[in-house]
Amino acid sequence: METIKHSIKAGGAREGAGRKRELPEGARVTSFKLTETERIAVKNFIAELRGGKKSQAEMLEAKREQRVHELIAGSTDPITEALYEVINLYGGRGKGFREAERVGKTISVIAFKDAVQKWEKENPRD
Repeated sequence: METIKHSIKAGGAREGAGRKRELPEGARVTSFKLTETERIAVKNFIAELRGGKKSQAEMLEAKREQRVHELIAGSTDPITEALYEVINLYGGRGKGFREAERVGKTISVIAFKDAVQKWEKENPRD
């Protein structure tokens, strides 16, 4: 049996260790149930209240998220109709749902790979 040795120097909190503070002094975490649009608006409002360069970056991030939300909402309608047709082809519940799920996953993988390929063609490595 081995004897466990304890080192007095090891362990304990050190100055500068740990995650850096993201929220301003006095800020508390609060939870709200919001729609996507409300969440983006609240994020913009808080960024304006805080001011400074970091808030400008937060506002830019909120605008990006809003644009992504718009792109998702605009692109799901045609895919929804296609998956609806797949469900009908296979007779609804059961096999129809399974096939539509399989097709939906395949579409998402193909679309992602095509988007990456397009981006890489437009942004070649030096």
